[in-house]
Amino acid sequence: MKNPVASELEDEGQGSLPALWGAGRKAQLLCLLGLGLSMGALTVLLAWLTGQLTSSFSVAGLWLVLGLALVFGAGKFAERVVAEKLGQHYVAQLRGGLLRQSLTAERAPGLGITVARSTNDLSSVRNWVIQGFVPLLSGIPLLLFALLGLYLNSPPLVLALLIPLSVELLLLGFLAPGAYGAARVLRRRRGALASRIAETVGAASTVRAAGGVQREVDRLQDTASRMATAAVHRARFAGALRASALAIPLMGSVLLVAVASSTGLPAASVASGLLLLGISSAVLGEFGRMVEYRQNYKAAVRILAPLLAQNSGAGGSQASDFGSRLPVGAVGNAPNLVRLQPAPESNGQHWSTLLARPGERIEVAATVAGQNMLHRLATTGLASERLPCGAWVGGRNLGALPERTRRKLIGAVLPSMVLERGTLARALRYRRPQADLPAALELARVCGLDVEDLPDAQDTMLRRGGEPLDEGQRAGLLLARALLEEPALLVLDGLPGALDPQVAEELGRLLQNYPGVLLYRGELPGLDPTGRWEPS
Repeated sequence: MKNPVASELEDEGQGSLPALWGAGRKAQLLCLLGLGLSMGALTVLLAWLTGQLTSSFSVAGLWLVLGLALVFGAGKFAERVVAEKLGQHYVAQLRGGLLRQSLTAERAPGLGITVARSTNDLSSVRNWVIQGFVPLLSGIPLLLFALLGLYLNSPPLVLALLIPLSVELLLLGFLAPGAYGAARVLRRRRGALASRIAETVGAASTVRAAGGVQREVDRLQDTASRMATAAVHRARFAGALRASALAIPLMGSVLLVAVASSTGLPAASVASGLLLLGISSAVLGEFGRMVEYRQNYKAAVRILAPLLAQNSGAGGSQASDFGSRLPVGAVGNAPNLVRLQPAPESNGQHWSTLLARPGERIEVAATVAGQNMLHRLATTGLASERLPCGAWVGGRNLGALPERTRRKLIGAVLPSMVLERGTLARALRYRRPQADLPAALELARVCGLDVEDLPDAQDTMLRRGGEPLDEGQRAGLLLARALLEEPALLVLDGLPGALDPQVAEELGRLLQNYPGVLLYRGELPGLDPTGRWEPS
């Protein structure tokens, strides 16, 4: 089948996901292999007993066959449960790495892309593990035991299974590349639709104010239509895969009857062969679905594997002692002394090394470069492979420290910050979860957030970036969180203009006497800088 949208395939990354044979999953994989071998052996026993029952019927034999059939069903039930545990454990590992990469990447993907990767792509991985890999793991032993049973019954009967199996594998191999290409296109169009929906909903107020609701709905429908076209195209391959996997095994029954008639096999042998062939046909019938899930999985891997590889490799260059602490006697290696030494930028812009002592208030240039510098400092600690470049507080490299240690040393408020979902008390102490709550609430009041004005006080649930707080209350919460327990380095970018004038004045006096190093951009009444930092 020709793919009408093959030109849309992007040059995605190559790589592989973490091994399925990993910690926490080995026992489950061994259990599944054991179940597969047990079900295969049980199939041969069932076939033999069925043949015996055909030649010499007895009630006891009938009950034995029915009991073993129930055991076979129980084995398949256990296989499905263990497979689900295996798939969920594996996907949980991938999800954690994917979200970590999204939170730490310098260029974070859009919300829609992140959601699509965390749902559609991970669902493709889960489906392959649970409904592709596991059935294959248990199906191969079963087919081998079925071939053995047919051979022991009558060697010519092996052809009734080998021929359909060979034809099906050839046909599935022919269809697999097209299914893979269709899965990649569909995955890309789903991501595009998710991104457009997220960005359009995020700009809802702007769209309504400009009278563009219907126009945006039409654009979304157009994107959805392209996704639907790709979904239908993939369905053609999925239908061909499943139809072939269901239809081809039927020829096995015809072949078995033909072989039995031509060789004059007794009824007991025919009954045993039909039972083995019937169970084998059920496995062959799943092969089409396995191949479909495999192609969807491969399409997801092309996106997920490079992202997870970036995440696992982050920070590897800072493993040395010098990477985490300045040498004894080095400039800046003193308690609470801040040394900022950014690496040279690609555009030729250069920031000089900044040394600041406790109590100093350093004003940063009110430019885009200054904004970018404060953002890098707050989010990455100026992490750099070119040591001794970086941000050093008390001789310790912020970019190489564990999160729990790093957040003790630095507090920050950036214009891009939004509040996490959860209670107000949690958001207020997010940097320092063990901080004294009454002290944190008093600091929030000084910054313009009085929790007594809220119906549920500190238990108020924050949603959608800070609702139901207004702009001034959100700014006060972020400021109080950054100031909590007076970190050695405080970074304030664009001092919030939403603050009440009286609150801004009181905050200016507070920051004027801040005991640590204050690095800021913007103005507050009563706040005077002791120095200035800007690029050359």
